[in-house]
Amino acid sequence: MTDYFLALIPDYGLWIVFICVAIASLGIPVPSSVLVLTSGGFAAAGDLDVFHVLFASFTAFALGDQLALNAARIVGPSLLARLHSSNRFHGLVDRGEHLLERNGTTAILLSHTILSPVGPYVTYICGASKMGWLKFSITALIGTAIWTVSYTMLGYLLAGQLSTLTDAARQFRGLGISLVFFSASAFLLYRKWLAFKAKTGSSGGTVL
Repeated sequence: MTDYFLALIPDYGLWIVFICVAIASLGIPVPSSVLVLTSGGFAAAGDLDVFHVLFASFTAFALGDQLALNAARIVGPSLLARLHSSNRFHGLVDRGEHLLERNGTTAILLSHTILSPVGPYVTYICGASKMGWLKFSITALIGTAIWTVSYTMLGYLLAGQLSTLTDAARQFRGLGISLVFFSASAFLLYRKWLAFKAKTGSSGGTVL
């Protein structure tokens, strides 16, 4: 399926990028990261304008994100229940809930950057739980900007190794989720350890 969408870029340009990124941010499984990466490579070759790629990708992500958030506000728990009952999406929804529960707004940033496959489900959970629009949107837009610039410029700067990069992007989906969850858990444990050291230090111990 990825090769099919990539083949459409020379004919449809930014329209196919915009559409795919927008629907991917709704949770529909299309290879948006690979498309943006490849579009950066096309921009390096002069077939697309890099600023247009950045604008189209960012706008599509932000638009789809807001649609997902507001859809979840309206439909609410019934939408999450349907996703939970789906064999295909159950695991991603569980990961999104776990990430949001443990990390709060930091989970929104993670889910819009290195954990982008979980992003739509974190957004749905935020909408269903009636999280404040401004609180969600500021963090989500920062993450969207980081994701857009990272994938576009990586493709642009390393256009000669584009096939290797796209293969790595495909493989990263599952591996990235595991690594980030491990890193997040380690970070939380480290913070608790620092808090414990600070508490014992205030009683006469040494604070690092």
